[in-house]
This record gives sequence, C-alpha cells and structure tokens, in this order.
Amino acid sequence: MESWREDQKELTKKIIDRVDVVAFSFSCAGINKGCTLDHLDGRFGYITLQDALMYRYRVFNYETDVLEATYDTLDALVEGGWKVST
Repeated sequence: MESWREDQKELTKKIIDRVDVVAFSFSCAGINKGCTLDHLDGRFGYITLQDALMYRYRVFNYETDVLEATYDTLDALVEGGWKVST
C-alpha cells in the first residue's frame, strides 16, 4: 500500500489533535503506552499523551520504545506513513 485512505488520514489528525481519551487510554495489546499507530510498512508505534498535549509528534517503536521519528505537524506525520490504529 502506498498511502492510507483519505478518511483514515483525517481521522488520525482529528484523534491526535483532540487528544481523544479513548485512543490514548486503550490498547489491544494490554500495555498502554499512548495512542497506537500503524505504519504503511507494517511497523507499530505510538505517541505519548504528554507529547500530544504539547503538540509534539514523536513516534516511538511500540516494541522497543525507541524514538522512530519526530514530525513538526500532523500532516507531516500522516505523510510519513503513520495513522491511528483502528
């Protein structure tokens, strides 16, 4: 897949911008690290609640907690291949 659908991109921006409580407090894996993200290449990451509240878009690897990328805007995050896990 080359890109997420437009509705997925818009939902991602809306959830992170609003700091949606459900997205930042629920995890299917049972370990809540923040808002879980999917990447186009199959990786999983997350943005912490603290970063979202500060409009700082740092994506950490879900398994290793290593910083994967930092984006200046939500548009850049989505263009970088990330979306909120659904």
